[in-house]
Amino acid sequence: MTRLYLKIFLTFWLITVAIIIGTNLVVHWFDITPDGKLQHSNTESDEDPAKRLLFQMVGNAINRNTLQLTEDLRAMPAWSTRFVYVVDRRNRDLLDRPLPPGVMYLAPRLTSKHPFDKVQDRNRKLFGRYITLNDGNSVKLITISAGRDEGQDRDIIWELFIDNIWPLLLVSILVSGSACFFLARHFTRSINTLQKATHQIARGDLSVRIGDQFRGRNDEIAALGRDFDNMTERLEKAMHEQKRLIKDVSHELRTPLARLQIALALAQQKSGGIIDHELARIKQAADYLNEIITEILTLPIQGQDGWVLDDVIDLAALLQTLIENYQIDAQEKNIQITFQSNLEEALVATHGNMLVGVFENALRNALLYTPTNSEICIQLSETGDGEQYRIQIMDQGPGVPADALEDIFQPFFRTDQARARESGGYGLGLAIAHRSVSLHKGKIWAENRPSGGLNLCVLLPQIKS
Repeated sequence: MTRLYLKIFLTFWLITVAIIIGTNLVVHWFDITPDGKLQHSNTESDEDPAKRLLFQMVGNAINRNTLQLTEDLRAMPAWSTRFVYVVDRRNRDLLDRPLPPGVMYLAPRLTSKHPFDKVQDRNRKLFGRYITLNDGNSVKLITISAGRDEGQDRDIIWELFIDNIWPLLLVSILVSGSACFFLARHFTRSINTLQKATHQIARGDLSVRIGDQFRGRNDEIAALGRDFDNMTERLEKAMHEQKRLIKDVSHELRTPLARLQIALALAQQKSGGIIDHELARIKQAADYLNEIITEILTLPIQGQDGWVLDDVIDLAALLQTLIENYQIDAQEKNIQITFQSNLEEALVATHGNMLVGVFENALRNALLYTPTNSEICIQLSETGDGEQYRIQIMDQGPGVPADALEDIFQPFFRTDQARARESGGYGLGLAIAHRSVSLHKGKIWAENRPSGGLNLCVLLPQIKS
């Protein structure tokens, strides 16, 4: 449940509850006259709640017979009947209750010629009215105010209103809450669909489409969904064309580059040492171009169809083999490469020799930036849950700026844009490693070591026997 969903739901519901309660309060405190005007029910400043109750009871009882009026009295809450008495011609209460002294005093004073009267009985006021019901029987309606002997003064009208209206209010609030719940879910469902789709695009999946989920709708959200599909379709097409163009151009460059290298080798043989320096620089540039083309052609496309992890490799044996292969390079800089692991074997699923390239790039970078007379440490271990292997390649180089730790896995990114190609490389090795590890359902990241240098971490899922 999203925060937007809760905001929409609570806003709609609170507004609906306020309308329901406000409407009922208006009905209680105001009377609607026949001409449609609102008139405050409390027209006299000294009007007692018991007097207002009397007038309301008279208005309701005038069109009832004796039996109906008796049933209305019995339907009232037990606490409220203490403030209401209906006396017949024989001065007997319709509910067969004994009459209080004040009622016994007021009842005889109410006649057809003197239909309304009020008296004071200790701390309480009594109001009475003589009426004739529609069955011809006459009764005397008497209401009693709540005095100090009844505790704090009570608004009988208000309490009767609340007592009678709360079930309706509760049902209305629950019904409105249900309606607002489904309305908020309807509004936020479309937004959640768009949000999930954008997250998929951010992860590199440009094949996501959401138009089918808005089929049959013609509102603005549906139009946004269709525009979203058009955008992702054009992005996917542009990305595929870009990747294909890079691959095609790289293939086309291979043939003239091979001819160039052959011609360069022949020129070096025939030069007699006269222009060896210039030819060496040409060879260096040609080798650089050849390496770029090679790595572009080996750069895996994340999410490509048909990618299957159909092979198995032992990480422990792989890392030890790579260390042996690079011992000569390490000795030239007097760098010691150590391997730490308590695992005899660490089997992971792979495709071809892609993982070989991952750790070759990582070790080559470590050798490049680690200064002479220092150490490179490679560790292989299991994660705490026993589901993955963790490989750490730790050098003692200058490290990477904190804001560039994620960018170094982007193609052609270099932390120092001004450094020479001879020492800085061309920024494809870690990009290839990142995509290869992702296709193996693993994770790769870099972090600076507190003691100095870079720690390149790789997580790869284990093969369960």
